[in-house]
Amino acid sequence: MSKRTIGFVILVSLVCFIGSQGMLSAADKKAQKEQGKTEQAAKAKKIDTAAMLDSNHPPYEPGYSCNDCHEIKIDAKTTATQVWLTGESPGKKAGEGIMPKDKLWAAMMKVIGGKKFESHTYVLGTCLNNVPLTTTAEFTLNPEKKVLYGFHEKGTEKLNQMRLNPKVSLNWHKEFKSFADFCCVQIKGHAELIESNNPEFEQALVDFLPYERGARVPADATPQQREERLKQFRDSLKKGSFVISKIYIDQITMATVDFTKEGYRRYQRWTP
Repeated sequence: MSKRTIGFVILVSLVCFIGSQGMLSAADKKAQKEQGKTEQAAKAKKIDTAAMLDSNHPPYEPGYSCNDCHEIKIDAKTTATQVWLTGESPGKKAGEGIMPKDKLWAAMMKVIGGKKFESHTYVLGTCLNNVPLTTTAEFTLNPEKKVLYGFHEKGTEKLNQMRLNPKVSLNWHKEFKSFADFCCVQIKGHAELIESNNPEFEQALVDFLPYERGARVPADATPQQREERLKQFRDSLKKGSFVISKIYIDQITMATVDFTKEGYRRYQRWTP
């Protein structure tokens, strides 16, 4: 091997060594950054939603948010919420005007209740990796078990988020033109996805969900023909392209001026 060849090999080896050291350095920096974030999160204390950043807060990198390091206690007990629900507010002393729980559930069922063709289209909120998503989806209520059922095509972003983070929020309101006549419902819950091979899938279809719309049963079909057509359609839905979401209700907050007509507060909250 000539001296020129030997020199070239040494030069290439040196360049590769320096490059690998640079890559290792970048990887080490990334690992150190992640380790620092983990250690910082481990040391961080729980805070509530009213917590404010002060001058005693340790240094943090730009782009970090509170929930990157802290566990945040979310209880919806903001000042405004508590005033409207239970606190001293216009026309009501603290603790007055709260509707009995069974009466409140009955009132809510009139709004969100119903089976089959009485279902509602909600705004559904999901979240993954601190990135929220809102979409619309139709849900119907099982009033006995106090759960909502939704019927969805597989492969959507909302389903992926619900599978990895089951906490959801739903909102429904009737159209209104002034605050003299409004009705709004906010639901917080957690989701379970029911696959088509689960017996509950067909049970939810038969008892609650308005799947019959898609079956397109002829108007002149006999009862036997109708049932055969519906069964064929259910079987086609069970081939794996659809999934049912089951939303367990953790909390409902409802606001309507109709409550005030009976002497109650316009904002009421129900929990299981």
